Amino acid sequence: MKLQGKMTLTLLLVSLIAAGTVGAVAYWSLMADFRQSVKEQAFENFQVDLRDYLIQYGSLEEGRQQEPFDVFVEMRHRPNSIRPQRSRLRQGLPPFRFMVLDPDGRVVGPGGDYSPGELVPDEIIGRARPIIVNGRLAMQVVQIGEPVLTEQDLNYLLVMRKALITGILTAGAIALLLGLVLGKRLSSAMRTLTKAIRTMSFDGEQQQNVIIRTRDEIGELAAAFNAMNRELFQAHSDLKNSHDKVQTQARELKLLSIRDPLTELYNRRHFDQQANHLFKQAIRYQHSLAVMVGDLDHFKLINDNFSHAIGDEVLRRVSKILEQGTRKSDVVARYGGEEFVVLFPETDLESAARVCEKLRRAIETHNWHELHPELSVTISIGLGIDTGVENMEKLIALADKNLYQAKHGGRNRVIPAPDKAA
Repeated sequence: MKLQGKMTLTLLLVSLIAAGTVGAVAYWSLMADFRQSVKEQAFENFQVDLRDYLIQYGSLEEGRQQEPFDVFVEMRHRPNSIRPQRSRLRQGLPPFRFMVLDPDGRVVGPGGDYSPGELVPDEIIGRARPIIVNGRLAMQVVQIGEPVLTEQDLNYLLVMRKALITGILTAGAIALLLGLVLGKRLSSAMRTLTKAIRTMSFDGEQQQNVIIRTRDEIGELAAAFNAMNRELFQAHSDLKNSHDKVQTQARELKLLSIRDPLTELYNRRHFDQQANHLFKQAIRYQHSLAVMVGDLDHFKLINDNFSHAIGDEVLRRVSKILEQGTRKSDVVARYGGEEFVVLFPETDLESAARVCEKLRRAIETHNWHELHPELSVTISIGLGIDTGVENMEKLIALADKNLYQAKHGGRNRVIPAPDKAA
């Protein structure tokens, strides 16, 4: 075989291998991103559907008696359609691939390798997402297996496969044509192009540029490669920027969902979730757990006499004092209005009372004259500890009762006081 034929065959093989490698990497990356996107979307949709199902029927048991969950979901997404006579479950297609757990981690829905009523390991509970109904944890959901792709998804992937195959065949045709026309001249140019293609296939984030030395077919091929590489590099950059933007927005939304916008403390919903979890741990491992409920004294007069803007700044400064005066392991939250709560894990009543007294003094002695010469701020605090209460709500109620005593005992005090906590 002549050198021109050898170079043509070599060029064709190298081009096909390089294009195939690029296509395989691109297709694998596309499939991974696509499946991950489908999984995340399916997970979010299932959370919303299950929450609304629980809101409408009150519980899974009541809902199953009135309307199967898969029928409920189908009617939600196709409200104008006729109610199906047979559910997807009866037709042999799983309507979802999620495991539904109760707040304690027991299986109540399809459980994969677990039976209904069985308590799953903590590792699986840690991956669960909460279903919040009316401010409380109603269910937990864990994704199992892979999502079922719709016909539209499969058609999309089929189109992408055809496009990649077409690109590979086109690259082979171009390589064959250049080999027949250029022969020996092709070897040097092809080495350059092959090197660039291989580099691009292994490092899609690095833009490649082949120097165009001629205006013939080789030059055109180099120009086409540069254009294709610029487009791929730009597409990769856009995809990365879009992914980073989505991640940033997701983090911001998560913060907004658990933080109070004025004070930047945890909000009541997040506090209740953390408090219930820590209460169960304290009961399980027989550790101490204390909670304080604090309420600013005469806060309405502050708003009325000094303006709501000063009132807001008072709330922000009190929040900073509470955060700076507690441990990282403590949970500090704005419970509503001028009311604050702090949860003290593994802390006995005497130690918690000392911390509360320290916080009370810090608020009382803060330089409030910076805001207004006549402004003074104090706080009344009620403290409770898990001495035989059944749940977190009763522990907070105990602290709230002590807060009531502090208010009616003259305000600006801690009940029980540090010297009486023992």
